[in-house]
Amino acid sequence: MKLNTKQIKKLKSLSHHIKPIITIGKEGVNEGVINSITEYLERHELIKIKLNKNKSKKNTLSENITNSTNSGLVSIIGNTLIIYKQSTNLKYRQIKL
Repeated sequence: MKLNTKQIKKLKSLSHHIKPIITIGKEGVNEGVINSITEYLERHELIKIKLNKNKSKKNTLSENITNSTNSGLVSIIGNTLIIYKQSTNLKYRQIKL
């Protein structure tokens, strides 16, 4: 999913108050983590992911996560990844781009 500059700016402002929901430790990204991220994205659309032990590989991990979940990369701030994916369920759609 590609996001344009205007969409990224809006999503960054919306994500400012959100706390990281998922923490990725030394085990890295596996199928269970991807499933959890997909579930959270379906409910919340915009989430933060904290990268604790894999700080040196954060760009590779972020690309892997966004490709696996079909989401858009909003930003990487420090060791925090912000991603967005529009919910397929109309009940959970809160963000209008």
